[in-house]
Amino acid sequence: MVFVTDRARRPSTASSHWLPDLVLLWLGTCILLVAVILWFDNAQGGLTGNGIFKSMEMKPWIVDPRSATLNASNYLYYPVYGALCRALDGLGIYAGDPRRQMTILNALSASFCICVVYAMVRRLTGDRALAFIASAFHVASSFVLFLAITNEDIMPSYTVLFASMALASVWFARPTPLRIVIVSVIFSIGWLFEWRLMFPTLPAMLAALWLCAPGWRDRFVFVAVFLAGMLGTAAVASLAGQGHAGAAGPIELIWTGKAVGSAWAGFSWLKALNTIDGTVAYLLGTGVTNYPPFFGWDLWRVLGMLAIVAIAAVSAPVLWRRRRDNGVRAVAAVFGGTFVAGLIFNLYSQPQDPQMQINIMGWLTVGWILVAIAACGRWGVRGLAAAGAAPLLLLAYNIWSLAPLRGLDGAWQRSVAHIGQQAPPARTVFVINDFDWFMVYASLHWGQAEPGVATLGPAPQAKPAFKWIGVGSDLLRHSDWSVEQHVAGLQAQIDRALELGYDVIISQQWELDEPGLAATIGTLSNQSHAGAIWRMLHARYRADSAFDDPLGGRFYHLRRSP
Repeated sequence: MVFVTDRARRPSTASSHWLPDLVLLWLGTCILLVAVILWFDNAQGGLTGNGIFKSMEMKPWIVDPRSATLNASNYLYYPVYGALCRALDGLGIYAGDPRRQMTILNALSASFCICVVYAMVRRLTGDRALAFIASAFHVASSFVLFLAITNEDIMPSYTVLFASMALASVWFARPTPLRIVIVSVIFSIGWLFEWRLMFPTLPAMLAALWLCAPGWRDRFVFVAVFLAGMLGTAAVASLAGQGHAGAAGPIELIWTGKAVGSAWAGFSWLKALNTIDGTVAYLLGTGVTNYPPFFGWDLWRVLGMLAIVAIAAVSAPVLWRRRRDNGVRAVAAVFGGTFVAGLIFNLYSQPQDPQMQINIMGWLTVGWILVAIAACGRWGVRGLAAAGAAPLLLLAYNIWSLAPLRGLDGAWQRSVAHIGQQAPPARTVFVINDFDWFMVYASLHWGQAEPGVATLGPAPQAKPAFKWIGVGSDLLRHSDWSVEQHVAGLQAQIDRALELGYDVIISQQWELDEPGLAATIGTLSNQSHAGAIWRMLHARYRADSAFDDPLGGRFYHLRRSP
């Protein structure tokens, strides 16, 4: 026990009978998360449409897994979730609808993660009450709660990864080759679900081994054993995948290169600001605190940042004072190292994305336990009660913050039907932003289609039903193009659609000014090209109002300027 408390020394709290607590905790968390899923009625969550497209890619693994294609960057995710979706089909739970089944599977996965939190804190502190408080704090954190009730693909990867981090924080205080191999295998299974999870935590794992090894020779041996465990796990996964389309070798699995050199890659000042937002939003939901700016920030940013700084201010000195303790070194290196490496990694990619923040912010749960221990030491039972009440308030607030996004699945289904009546898909090509929710739900209800008009014949054309030109599609797919190429490519697509006789309908992207259009492109590395695209659109074309939609906004007929 690294952070043993006076309470833990009492027989009533030092009891070793954990199984009833873990079963109760898992069932209670499952019931809570499934209830929120049913209440929320928004499988996508209102932030990204990844879950819709992942569910479409999942279907071959549900219908005919033997002929399905493996993805090197998600090598275990599709086979495992495909099998679990088939099991839910057999139970009649959202049968035939993997988009919603993924929310249930994520909730079950998150419940296991909460049990891991309990076991880790119980082992580190010996205190049953603190273990329950840590579990409540973890599930109440905004991004953990959000990703546990939506169909994003990160939760199973995160659960396995967190299990490896928890085990490392306990075992690496006294590492042995067997312990190191076990942690390495569990860690590797986690990144074999989602490859990019390797990077923030691998440096942290190696740092923990380096700091806790008894001698120089042991440091090199321990690091080598950990890396050998990774390679061995990748080799086993590679052998298991042989015969499948897309099967990859172990070296290819260890380095898939996902998103490296993509349109998302690169550093910018905007990403630095987004890093702050993503870090704060991990703790506090943003849905109902978007009030007028307070000192230039919305209220949730101010409160969230103050809370995170306060937790760090209490916990960091505790760890520093005990920095020569191997148990403390292991915890600090694993969780603190993941956070520091993750900040750098996220600055290169998408720092505002919940999936990019959830795996690096686990230190906050450890920090909260140190806050709770300090509160108990100073105020006794009242401090413990306050530390236990805070996660419950956080959970209530974060569920409340979801309310503005509630029911969007049904609402968007009605909107897509309404838009289809106003602009019949057989005769219409839409010009929309690649991150527009209409694109996401039109793909769901009309059928997924690649952007562009290269394969279209003259209007009308029934298939594909959804025909669209993405304002930023070439920015995403051709990050090496010049601004002139991006502008010319978009113009050529619009002109081609008009020549083929289609009604070209542009979304409310038309109403944006240059900075507004740039903002909709997010953190793409070539975001600066948006200004030239905006100028081309408004110089080359004119737009007449076509129709309004409650969710999609105003749509315009796009025509060439005289």
